This record gives sequence, structure tokens and C-alpha cells, in this order.
Amino acid sequence: MIPQLTTISTYKDQIDFLNLSYHDYIDNDEFSIVKVHEWNLTFPFHSPTFRSDYYSFTIVTKANGSFTVGDDKFELHPNHVVVACPDSFFKIDWTDMEKVYNIAFKKSFILKHFPGGIDNILEFNTKNGFCCCLTEDTMEYFEKTCLEMHKIAISDLCYKEEIMANMALNLLFLVQLQQETETNTKNSSEKNNKIVIDFRQNIENNFNDLIEGCCTSVMRIKEHAQLLNLDENYLSKTISNSTKKTVNEWINKKLIDEIKYLLKHSEKSMKDIAFLFGFNDLNYFYSFFKTQTQFAPGAYRKQHQNS
Repeated sequence: MIPQLTTISTYKDQIDFLNLSYHDYIDNDEFSIVKVHEWNLTFPFHSPTFRSDYYSFTIVTKANGSFTVGDDKFELHPNHVVVACPDSFFKIDWTDMEKVYNIAFKKSFILKHFPGGIDNILEFNTKNGFCCCLTEDTMEYFEKTCLEMHKIAISDLCYKEEIMANMALNLLFLVQLQQETETNTKNSSEKNNKIVIDFRQNIENNFNDLIEGCCTSVMRIKEHAQLLNLDENYLSKTISNSTKKTVNEWINKKLIDEIKYLLKHSEKSMKDIAFLFGFNDLNYFYSFFKTQTQFAPGAYRKQHQNS
């Protein structure tokens, strides 16, 4: 059976879709923390593929499974944490579980309480997700913080949102330090990092508008440079030097991810998919997809919908 296109993007609606329970303190979609192990999941558990509008921060104290975000698949085991950025396709598979916590929040929630200086923490070196293994002592601190955060979330404390935002940022900062230690890389400068962050956000905004029917073409380097008020050559060099990927590689990667998702999870015709992303020539759409993936669109759809 061909799976339905998953259009549910908010955390609460996704929990409803899975018929899982949640505490009534989750009365909005800006922030939540849940004890995943209290959901009484049936194992093995396989989630649908969602395209979220929030950051997902999963703390795996004791469990085994995997977290797929975009084309990256992270194996999850005890003492692991994984962070996924919004506007990315993700799915979770669990084989067993004793203790897992999940923090979901929108950038607007953090900005409400900390309006400056958070982009570097939330960027994760220009990737859609990051996973790492923590030491026993660090995981013990993470779990203690999650339990305190959950207690505060269900309380009637004044200023509890500001407290939770501060606690979540502290954990994210520790994960970022872990990432920098593992990769041993640094951004070339604050200015260049800001350009990379804004460029990637503009890509996400463009594709969100395409999917919602608010625009009809994929932005290329000319439009991105104009939007950022930069020279095209300067933007090209900044992105290439900072990320080791060209502007077109970033755009084409996102475009192919979106097309793959619709081929795998919808019954939209090739013509409709091509038109959605600004391909007026169906033959060019076929050629572009095959050049990028080594598969014809029809063959890719057949392979993944029959698997």
C-alpha cells in the first residue's frame, strides 16, 4: 500500500496522528518535553516520515534504534543524543527502550526569551541533524536536567517558559561543544557564518513557499544574492569556503530531497511534482533527477514504494 503524504508538521498533531497521549500542559506548539518511554510503544516501533516545523532534541538514556533525517541515518544507543532541525524529513525507529526524553521547540520560543546569539547554537555546522555519544557523567546531567524541565513544564510556576528555554539552550550548547570537539572545525568568521545561516534559511523558506503554492520557481544564486544584498561571486565564494559545498549543490540537494519525498510518500503524478518545483519541461525534470540520483523518477518511486 502506498503511504499517504505526511503533511502533519506540528509536534502535537504528530502525537495525535500516532494516537499517543501527552500532558495537557502542551497547549501550544512552541515547546514541549515528553518522557517517550511512558508512551508504551510496541516494539519494533517505526514512525511515519514527518516534515516538522520544530527542532527535535532526543536524549537516549537507555534504548536502541535509529533516527533518519534527510539522507542521514544515525544509529541510537544508550547515552546518545540527536538533534534535528526544522523543515527536514525525519523518521524514528526503535527496537527497544527503557528511558528516552524528547524536547521539541520552535526557534520563536527561544527567541522570545533569548533574542540574540542563538543561531550558532542551533545551526550544527550547516547540517540538518547531529548525533553524538555522551559520557556516563554527562548523560546523567542531561537526564537530571530533563526530569527537572519536565517537572517545571507541568507546574504552575511563573516564568517557567524562560526557565525551560534556558535549560534547553544549556543542553544544546553542551551538544554543540561535543560537535566541535568531534569535528575539530570552526567557522571562518562570525560574518561568514551569519551569511551561511541566512542562506540556508532562505532555501528552506523558498521550498516552504513552493510546497504551499506561494511561489512557482526555485531560487538560484542570483535571487539569493539579491535577497542577502550581496554580490553573486562573494556569496558563491563564502558558501563554498565555509561549507565545502557550492550554492547550487545546497539548492539541488534540497530540491532532490523534496522530490524524493513526494515520489516515496505520495501518489502525485510526475507532471504535478515537476510543476510544483518549477519544471515546465517534463523531459528536463526526468533528466535532472537522473543526473542527481542515477535513477529515473519512475524507477525510484517503484523501488521505494514496493520496499
